[in-house]
Amino acid sequence: MFRPGMQPGMPPMGPQSFNLWAVQPVPGNFITSCPQCVYALPPSIRGTWWFPLLSSIGIDQYQRIYMWFMSVDRDRSGTLEINELMQGQFPGNIKLSPKTALRMMRIFDTDFNGHISFYEFMAMYKFLEMSFNLFLMNDRNRSGTMEPHEIQPALQQMGFFIQPRTAVLLHRLFSLGMAVCDVSCWVAICAFAAQCRSSYQMLFMNPYYGQMKPFNPVEFGKFLDIITALLE
Repeated sequence: MFRPGMQPGMPPMGPQSFNLWAVQPVPGNFITSCPQCVYALPPSIRGTWWFPLLSSIGIDQYQRIYMWFMSVDRDRSGTLEINELMQGQFPGNIKLSPKTALRMMRIFDTDFNGHISFYEFMAMYKFLEMSFNLFLMNDRNRSGTMEPHEIQPALQQMGFFIQPRTAVLLHRLFSLGMAVCDVSCWVAICAFAAQCRSSYQMLFMNPYYGQMKPFNPVEFGKFLDIITALLE
């Protein structure tokens, strides 16, 4: 069955875990299949919270993402700038708004140079793919939208354990006045939550700021509640 936003030829979704903190490597992933690729990974990427996303990319998908990356990298710089991200087509025909593209830059640009390298882009692509597939799964009436009350359980499936009030605020902040949450709204919410995760890592998992603490999803959910409330 074709679903709103689904690209023609996209296979039906099977059982899948969307928990960002429990990403499992896929057999034949590009990391195990391409040792020279792993050698080329910058150390700054290995320490990120989203590094496990790379191990969930199979070698076939790796090659497809590489071809897409090269088609968008029009100046052949080997990196993507924010305007190139906004021109790109992602899973589900997602188009990034300027604000969402900027959030993606701040999440995945590990050296803060204003450019996305190929490996950073791969993780971003996988994040958007997971976000879109989760949107499809929670669009239960196949309307191409999610109801506001579906946002909190969907975010919990990703590992964002927020309060119901926070979900209401997130919808209000990113829905652009719509009564429902379309895919652009959902991607903007996911990008905001992921950016908060990056900030949380910098603050609580960096020895520069004091004693490092293991990541606790429930504690991070409280952090996300507070940050969202500040934007109200």
